[in-house]
This record gives sequence, structure tokens and C-alpha cells, in this order.
Amino acid sequence: MISSTSYRYLRYAVCAFLLLLLIRLIRHRKPKETYIPADVVNEDPGFLQSYDTSTELHRFSSVYFIESSAPFKSIVTIEPRQACAIESAARANPHRKVIVLFASWNEFTNPSQVRFPDILTLVQLPNVHFRWLDLEHFARGTPVEEAIKSDQLHQRANGAEYLSEILRLVLLYKYGGIYLDLDVVTMKRLEFYNPNFFGAETHRLVGSSVIGLERHGFGQTFAERCLNNFKYFDNQNDVRNGSLLLTYQIVQACEKLTLDEVVTGGCGGLLEVYTERFFHPFDETNVSIMFDPERLEEAKRRISKAMVVHMLHRTSGKMRIDGKPTGYELIAKNYCPSVYRANSDDF
Repeated sequence: MISSTSYRYLRYAVCAFLLLLLIRLIRHRKPKETYIPADVVNEDPGFLQSYDTSTELHRFSSVYFIESSAPFKSIVTIEPRQACAIESAARANPHRKVIVLFASWNEFTNPSQVRFPDILTLVQLPNVHFRWLDLEHFARGTPVEEAIKSDQLHQRANGAEYLSEILRLVLLYKYGGIYLDLDVVTMKRLEFYNPNFFGAETHRLVGSSVIGLERHGFGQTFAERCLNNFKYFDNQNDVRNGSLLLTYQIVQACEKLTLDEVVTGGCGGLLEVYTERFFHPFDETNVSIMFDPERLEEAKRRISKAMVVHMLHRTSGKMRIDGKPTGYELIAKNYCPSVYRANSDDF
């Protein structure tokens, strides 16, 4: 039988061994870059230049992401899951430009303004471009020029939400293309017979996380109608400029009574609204399925018909894979493999 004294010494020895092992692991672990390295422009020559002056990119119908927190934060952070969304869009659409826009009043001249550990991974993808979105110049001459400049907008607790919803419509109004939220994982090529499209989030509402509008014609007209509503944002207590506004404008344009009628009966070729399974196979009540190993098969069934998966970061942001086979691990491994490999312990 081991004496109490010997047992105590044995415990000390085990603890010392574990501590030594931990120190060695820490020493040999290569730290990830916290801020954007200064030489990243070698991969993207126009890196963080103003998008308004990037005329060579304006010729294309691109896929866009917008990071709109800069007017409200001193440092902008692109997290691994957001980087996953960017990589997945670029891999699924190799012949499209994927443009990530950092919206701000001030030019991004200092790399330390953006905390983006996965930037070196993403700049290796030849169709990914990072640009600065000059808010004052960007909004000039649009229906929301005064709304974006308003102090009331930037003082509101939900001002960031308003700004994000406004900017995606201004972007499509001016340039056309496809807008994606930074929590949307793309699994299939984004090709549609109608360039004006939306996805139903529920049977009553469309989502604003995936929007496609053409640069001219009905797409631009539709975006303008939506933007005209933002003139009155200061009279609204809640964010009514997202799904509710889009749904109202769609139903009006299609001369239908409900969104279901548009989904099933079409809109005379003006636009297309896809069923929930295409873009929004989950909602806030069941997105946890994507993180539950015991519901992996159910997650697979739900995403089997989807082109993209909106991961609802506001709800799922604190949920983790924990190294077990889950729906989110499945799509991360397959559609953003580089970002996932670099962050498998942080998904």
C-alpha cells in the first residue's frame, strides 16, 4: 500500500510533468497574426483602397460582404466563422469576384484597425478582394444620403443594424450583384436565371441575409423603392428596414396578398423568391441542430437541398463544435477547409 507521503509526492510529480508538457506545447505553438500584416497588399494590390475608385471591379456582377461595425468600434474584427463565409463563397464561385467591404467614415490606412487572423489564408484566393467603403462618398446622390450622415443613426443602440441593412441595398442599387451576410456559408455556385432574387426565411417573411439584384432595370428600381423608406428611420422604434420592408416591397411589386403567393405563383418574371430550404434551412429555434452530434443526420437532411446556409450568428455564435461530428463541422470542412484547418479548435 502506498503511504500518504508517497502518494503526495506522486501527485507532485504528475503535476510537474503535466506543467512541463504544457510549457513545451505553448513554446512550439505558432501564434496566429492578430492584426493584418503590412505586406498583405502583395497578394491584393488594391487592398483596402476605396471601392468607389476601384473601377476595374465595377465591371463585374460580384458577390459582396459588408463589415459595417467600424463607425461604432475602434477595432474591426473578422472572426474565423466570418472568414469561413468568405472562403466558401470564393471557392463555390471561382469565376466571380468576391468583394469584402469595410464600411467607415475614415480611410483604413492603419493595418491595426482590423483584427483579422485569417487574412493571409483568404488573400491566397485569387477572386477575393478587400476594399474600404467610404460612407460619405458611397451614399452621395442616393435616397439615404442624409440618413447615413445622421447623428441620430449613429447614436441609436441599434444603429449598426440599421446601417448594415441600408448599405447592402445601396451597394446593390449602385452596382448590382449578390449580397451575403458574414454568417452565410455557401455550398453551391450562385447562379440564378433571374438576377433579382430573395429567399423566404419563414412562410411570411423573406430574409435579408441573401439578396440578388441587377444593376439596372427592375433590380435598381426595387432597391430605390426600399431605400426611400429609410428617410424616416428616426421615426421608427424598431428595425423595420430588413425582412419586413423587403417582404412588403416584394408583395407590392408582385401584386400579391402574401409572400406564400409569390413563392408559389411567381412574380411575372420580375423577381424570384426561393423557399426556406434554399437559403434558410434553420431558424433561431433550431439552428442548434448544426452543433448537436446526435442530430447529424437531421442536419444533413436539412442542408441537402440548400445552396447556402444562414448560420444565424446572433443565436449560434456561442455554440461550438467541440471536435465532434456535427452539421457545422461537415460544411466547414468541405466548404471553407483552409480556415477550418487553421481554427478547428475555435469553431
